[in-house]
Amino acid sequence: MTRSGITRESGAALIGAILVAVVLSMLGTVSFHLASQEVERVKVAREEAAVQHLAEAGVELAVQFFHDPLAPPADSAGGLFQKRYDLGEAGPSFFDANGVSQFRGTAASPDLVYDAAMSSHDRLLNDPGVGWFRSLRGLGRILRFKVYGPIMPGLLCTVDVTAAGGTGLTRTIAVQLGTRTIPPLRAGAQITGSTVDPTSNRALPLWVHWGDLKVKGDARLAKIEELPIKTSLAAVNALSYADMNRREDRWLGVYVGGQVSFLPSTTSPAPPLPSNIHGLQEPLPGIKEDRWTYDNLKRHAMVYGAYYVRSGDGLLYRNGRIEPGLGVSVDTVFRSAEVGDHQGLVFVDTLDQQAPRADNLGNLTVEIDYAEGLFIVNANLRLKPKGIGRAVPALSPPPEGSTALGGRVPLELNGVHLRGVLSVAGDLILEGRPRTYGAVMTAGQVAAEGAAAGFMEVWADYELRHGLVRGMPLVFMAPGTWVEK
Repeated sequence: MTRSGITRESGAALIGAILVAVVLSMLGTVSFHLASQEVERVKVAREEAAVQHLAEAGVELAVQFFHDPLAPPADSAGGLFQKRYDLGEAGPSFFDANGVSQFRGTAASPDLVYDAAMSSHDRLLNDPGVGWFRSLRGLGRILRFKVYGPIMPGLLCTVDVTAAGGTGLTRTIAVQLGTRTIPPLRAGAQITGSTVDPTSNRALPLWVHWGDLKVKGDARLAKIEELPIKTSLAAVNALSYADMNRREDRWLGVYVGGQVSFLPSTTSPAPPLPSNIHGLQEPLPGIKEDRWTYDNLKRHAMVYGAYYVRSGDGLLYRNGRIEPGLGVSVDTVFRSAEVGDHQGLVFVDTLDQQAPRADNLGNLTVEIDYAEGLFIVNANLRLKPKGIGRAVPALSPPPEGSTALGGRVPLELNGVHLRGVLSVAGDLILEGRPRTYGAVMTAGQVAAEGAAAGFMEVWADYELRHGLVRGMPLVFMAPGTWVEK
């Protein structure tokens, strides 16, 4: 081969190598560019998710405002999340008599707005020490938090939250909230049946703090000198009446529809009747009962609670399915592992799944250390507390004539066995000394039996007057109303 031929071949090889290098370089550049874009997309996706999560947290905070009296703003804005209308027997409501929500604002002129452009609002929203969203620090910032009237009639309000990420990415979420009507409970204990057993000389084994005791029929109470008196000077504490030198309470009233009798006094002369004991209330002025109807509560339980039927084996079966292996004990249904482990609405039906009558109630026994929830028991119930109960946080009622949160005293109640509501369609039989923070209702008698016969002590939960039961969805995000702006 000639020198010129070798030169041409070498030149062609060089050109080919250069072309390969150029192509590889271009591929490398493209790959690097694509990789950079992918990294950027991942970063953007992460920030979008973080910002959206922060905005969603704002909506969840608004829902919490309606459920926790300590959660809303401490200023006058906190009153927006309390029921403003009194509808008489129906109780407090978020809606007026025409069904119009108390939230009347618009997106341009909201009922409540916090804007981070204002330093005081920014601190409330985003301050890492005291802000509502301090636990989400690092995800971004809340720019605006607005609450205004609903767009769809029948709903409660609209919550509009705008959040921003570190690169300036923003997201606005708006969702409308609805509310469920839960009947109010305006007394610590309500008894429809007579509490006088002619075969026994025992007094009503029920003590109430922070609210009223209502008895539809006759009632036999303790010795007059042992009855708690009502006085505005009473100390607000967590003491049992058994531990008080002088039994008194700021909110206790006893209202009996029929005759009131007392155990024989051991003092002579007998002391005067306390002014907070009221007998012969029927027919006038009457005992104002809070009616929790069987059909309404059963329907609620089937939708967002736990509905149980009973069979001959003594077990409870959820959703009406009586099948082998599906039954659970009554104690399992009631028992909570710890404070905050609420069972929600628990509805135990009659033996024939029809409205309660004397012949379809049957008998149940509950032996638990601690239970938390709203328990509707269509049976005669024997309550036997086990253990020492739990220490639970409590909030006293406000002074009479006031609704101000600042007048309420935070306390810790020790030895509580049931936190919530216990409603019994038949008789309530007590063994031991169960303590309740909430309310108790029974359509039958309340009696103490057994070697450990004692009494039930109830601290009334003021929130129940407003239909607020812990663990129950009073306010919820209405389906189909979630919008990203």
